[in-house]
Amino acid sequence: MGVKLTEALLLVFLYLKFSLCNGVSISLCRETERKALLDFKEGLKDPGGRLSSWIGEDCCIWRGVQCDNKTGDVVQLDLGNKRPLHDMFQYGLRSEPLDGEINSALLGLKHLQYLDLSMNFFGGIQIPAFIGSLAQLHYLDLSCAGFSGPVPHQLGNLSHLHHLDLSNPFYSSWNKLYIVGSYWLSNLSSLQYLNLNFVDLSKAPDWLESLNTFPLVSEIYLSNCNLEIPDSLAHANFTKLRVIDLSSNNLHSVVPSWLFKLTSLESLDLSANAFKELIPSAIGNLTSLRVLNLANNRVLEGGVPLSLGNLCMLNSLDLSGNKYLHGDLNELGEVFSGCIKDSLEILSWAISELTGHFPDWLGKLKSLKMLNLYVNLFYGPFLQFRLPSLKKLDISRNTLNGSVPVNLGQLYPKLEFLDFAYNNLTGVLTEAHLAGLAKLQHLGFSANEFRVDLGSQWVPPLGLNTLAMWNSKLGPGFPSWIQKLENLSVAEFSNAGISDTLPDWFWNFSKNLQLVRLSNNDIKGKLPASLEHLSGLLYVELSGNSFEGSVSQFPANLEYLLLSSNKIAGRIPETLCYLKKLAVLDLSKNQLTGEIPDCWNHSLQPRLSTFDLSNNQLSGGIPTTISSPSLAYLHLSNNNLSGELPLSLRNCRALRTLDLGQNKISGSIPTWFAKSLLNLEVLRLRDNMIVGNIPPELGNLTNLRVIDFAYNHLSGTIPYDLGNLRAMKFAHKLFYNTKVALEVYDKISDDYIDNMEILYLVSNKLLIGYMDNVNVNLKGRDVQYDKLLPLLVSIDLSRNELSGKIPEELMYLSYLQNLNLSGNHLTGRIPDKIAMLLRLESLDLSKNDLSGAIPTTMIMLSFLSHLNLSYNNLSGRIPNSGQFLALPDPSIYFGNYALCGFPLDDDCENVDKPPGVRYPKDEDEVEKIGFYLSIALGYILGFWVLWAVLLLNKKWGFAYFQFVDSLLYATRDCLWK
Repeated sequence: MGVKLTEALLLVFLYLKFSLCNGVSISLCRETERKALLDFKEGLKDPGGRLSSWIGEDCCIWRGVQCDNKTGDVVQLDLGNKRPLHDMFQYGLRSEPLDGEINSALLGLKHLQYLDLSMNFFGGIQIPAFIGSLAQLHYLDLSCAGFSGPVPHQLGNLSHLHHLDLSNPFYSSWNKLYIVGSYWLSNLSSLQYLNLNFVDLSKAPDWLESLNTFPLVSEIYLSNCNLEIPDSLAHANFTKLRVIDLSSNNLHSVVPSWLFKLTSLESLDLSANAFKELIPSAIGNLTSLRVLNLANNRVLEGGVPLSLGNLCMLNSLDLSGNKYLHGDLNELGEVFSGCIKDSLEILSWAISELTGHFPDWLGKLKSLKMLNLYVNLFYGPFLQFRLPSLKKLDISRNTLNGSVPVNLGQLYPKLEFLDFAYNNLTGVLTEAHLAGLAKLQHLGFSANEFRVDLGSQWVPPLGLNTLAMWNSKLGPGFPSWIQKLENLSVAEFSNAGISDTLPDWFWNFSKNLQLVRLSNNDIKGKLPASLEHLSGLLYVELSGNSFEGSVSQFPANLEYLLLSSNKIAGRIPETLCYLKKLAVLDLSKNQLTGEIPDCWNHSLQPRLSTFDLSNNQLSGGIPTTISSPSLAYLHLSNNNLSGELPLSLRNCRALRTLDLGQNKISGSIPTWFAKSLLNLEVLRLRDNMIVGNIPPELGNLTNLRVIDFAYNHLSGTIPYDLGNLRAMKFAHKLFYNTKVALEVYDKISDDYIDNMEILYLVSNKLLIGYMDNVNVNLKGRDVQYDKLLPLLVSIDLSRNELSGKIPEELMYLSYLQNLNLSGNHLTGRIPDKIAMLLRLESLDLSKNDLSGAIPTTMIMLSFLSHLNLSYNNLSGRIPNSGQFLALPDPSIYFGNYALCGFPLDDDCENVDKPPGVRYPKDEDEVEKIGFYLSIALGYILGFWVLWAVLLLNKKWGFAYFQFVDSLLYATRDCLWK
């Protein structure tokens, strides 16, 4: 027994010796620190159970906790939620973020060197000042964690800090970080890495002087910080600075000269500012530079300096999105003949109005791996230089003509990404053109003029994961070679001329399918009963085909389902309610029957933004579970729905479009619309059974710009409060922003950058997926607005039982395009101020009881192209100028028996006296005639005298016409106010 005990003690001794010598921890964590961690945990909310391992005596084995191997002191607390921001990029989700309070019990961790709380959500609380007392900290990361308010100056006490990250890219008005005074930054003398992206520095004017005290700093990130950057700096101490990011600060000054003294700089990002100068020739001083980003400086003028060609280590150059930095690239041959031609691997010069043929010097960039020249004005032949290292080529959205080179595989043997969509390329695209591109992963050639002839025997590059071929002449047969692509994740064949039955193998050839888009073809067949085996499927769009059968069972992760304009029948399956990630559901324009399932609880589908079941044969009431706070577009029009509007719609506070037209909905228009649906832009209740008054409260909806209550049983007067609708009065931002949006819509490439970005684009680009739309009766016919819907401003209250006068307040809605009040019982006169509706295109006041003359001021409505005033009690002469001359149809005045003039047959004999000699009846009349004659003669004399003076004296003439112009503009502005 004693021998065994001796052996055991010996073994323990040897183990202890071995452990100490090899740095293995042999002790439990300190009790005081274990208790500090548990107290810290008490203040947190942990919905994902990330801290479930925080039990037992040894805190050193708890998740996120690391101790010193020898002393047992807690030295690292890593609770960062580091999975990708867009969980769609990876299989699986990020962990649930931590929430709650940051307990000061952390101060019990006296040896803590590393603290990471990033990517959590602390609900807008301030960064705790006590963190500045963790004196041993070397690493502090509080990025993207939902902190707000002023950054505490106590962080300046962390003199050992090497790494500080407070970046806050998802800030809003309630969780914005800012720094007041930057003096404390200068105390961080050990700092090597600083990231303050999206932290407001506008209240820290001396930030540059503070940062200039960092002798060891190598990386500084100050994007979106509201900076003012001084042009000069007496002495730059950033001797070890390798990376600086000053992007997106809307800087309007010149590029700071002190930047070009930082000769150790390897990466410089000045993108998304507004510098007003040439690229300085001093850029050539930065001989260590590897990455230079000057993109989206939209007023950056001039050319590219020769010194840029001397940057012999430059790998990446981005000059995209510079409005005035454009022209013919052939002129830059000398710049790119320098040593830059040997080092450059990435060249991005997109969205810059570049023109001409592709320059010859591109062929000299033999190290080039990525070339982005999309959304420009290049014309002529396809790029035909041999670039042996090129992996990505994007020349989409130009005006290239001619044919695709048949030797692409020889020109670019390493190509992984190829996109030449939206050009004018002609001929026939065959297998020969794509031969030799064995490494290709992305292929996009949408919207060209060539015909696609890829035979069924073609063996495509087997690594292809993205095919973008919409708006192409791919059909009429369904391409059978696709089934060879077992790794395909994106199949995009919209509007490809396919008129075939979808093969049975389509839903089984690749288990990696994430996006399927076959819309606007004439594809036939039935949907499979279940697609649940495609667990990665996120996006399905089959709209505009001839699919039959019922709605399939879809995988749990599905986010977008668009099946509109098919022949799908049967009931809506309840299983759709339980797709927890569903954001867009569009089953419109099918043959669905039965009631809408009452299972759309917002807690089941927290991301649902679009719900479109319009143009089916659905019956019953509107389910009360349609109540998601994220719902933006609700379309249930043209069904057989009945009952009143459910109170549950009050929860849809993000709602922008509510379209319930062409149903049998009864009851009245709720007053709570104006209190709960504050974001409402389109309200369409047309052709229902709604009674009662129009709530005056609707005038408080500041975003409302389309009202359609036609064909109901509304009574009472038109509320004058509707004249308060701001989106119809002050729509300048709406128009300008929409104009910009439409330009982007027309220019930006729809094609996908790589497989990691495709799903982000699907979620965030309006170009892909559902586009809000609404039918409006405009100019006497039904028109569907979709792309131009943001520009529509319309009121249609026709075919109701409204009475009273037309409110004069409506005449202040200066952006109104369509006003239809026909088929009511309106009385009184047409307001003279109707001329203030300068953008009015369509006006229908027919079938009312309006009286009086047609206001002559209406001749100012220069956009008016549709007018109907028939069947009222109007009288007098029809105005005989302006748009009235362009409206020759007499039927628009029928039923007004006291009206006369063009285009009616009545020539106003009963209104005007016949022409001819007429003698005055008395002396007063003679006096009046003399008075008017003297005015006329004086006017004629003055007119010619004035013209004589103006013709003889050019300065006076110029001043006079300036005065007249200003008077006209002032008059116009008064009318619009």
